[in-house]
Amino acid sequence: MTAVRTTPGPLAGEPAATAGNGKEVRRGPGRAVAAGAALVVAAALPFLVPGWTGLLVVVGIFFLVVLGLNLLTGLAGQVSLGQTLFMALGGYGAGLLTLRLHWPTTLATVVMALVSALVAALLGGTLLRLRGYYLALATLGLAVITEALATGLVDLTGGPSGLVAVPSLQLGGWTVFTDRANYYVLLVVCAAGAWFVAGVQRGQTGRALTAVAADTPAASMLGIDSAAYKTRAFVASAVLASVAGSLYAFYLRFVSPDVISVTVAFSVVIMLALGGSRTLVGPLLGALVLQGLPQAGQTFSRWEPLVAGVVLIVVMTYFPRGLWGTAKALGTALITRRSTR
Repeated sequence: MTAVRTTPGPLAGEPAATAGNGKEVRRGPGRAVAAGAALVVAAALPFLVPGWTGLLVVVGIFFLVVLGLNLLTGLAGQVSLGQTLFMALGGYGAGLLTLRLHWPTTLATVVMALVSALVAALLGGTLLRLRGYYLALATLGLAVITEALATGLVDLTGGPSGLVAVPSLQLGGWTVFTDRANYYVLLVVCAAGAWFVAGVQRGQTGRALTAVAADTPAASMLGIDSAAYKTRAFVASAVLASVAGSLYAFYLRFVSPDVISVTVAFSVVIMLALGGSRTLVGPLLGALVLQGLPQAGQTFSRWEPLVAGVVLIVVMTYFPRGLWGTAKALGTALITRRSTR
């Protein structure tokens, strides 16, 4: 049986950069510089556009969720509509632990992330045996059940009114209360999440997940444990969604069924499709576009689902790589055209 190559290399489907002598060129320094510049710009945004800080906080929360879905759907090819289950575990779980049992907020966040990982590991063993729209429908069922339980368990969740008076995030003796403070906390968490996802994409796990997405039987013949890799991706996506849900609850200081509704479950998938999968910028761009639509005005916000649906149809029809993937392809084409002149 052929062994799987474990040395670092480009993701499947991505050509390696080569020098004139045909040797592979590593682009690590360039990526590091770009990442550093992006962090500097991100750190300055609350001062450059102070009126948008609240929006950027919400974008950062959903960026975390879509980052996790990017591993599961973008790399492993497993379409999941059930990420709101893990957002609910993080939001309601951390909210209840801090509000009723007076746990430290950071401890509650970590504990619920571990609980979400355990739940994902248990569910993954069953659900990830399904493929295609069967998996999508099964995970949609998770989203429906999550919203129904959040609405129906009034004594535990507060029902339709939600769980109110959730404490703000506490870091040592610092209360993270303002939009700007929450933004900088999310900036650190999102940077850590992006670093983790980038490492997975470039490493052996990323290549294995890509092989599983391309052809599961062939990947199994190469010695890849498809079920184990898909479950790992499911667990990682659940942890990121749980942390996002906890931070959302601490930021809003309440959590309700509207925050983890079926509509939100669809929105997360739309964000990934809009921005483009298998990248770090795509999830961010998708979250920014979809969360930024209501900012056009109160009247427009009522038409947000319609506009989002139309945009998704257009993007999937004419730009199947997503906005970021299409922009990269156009940039590469322009550079190639100029170099051949």
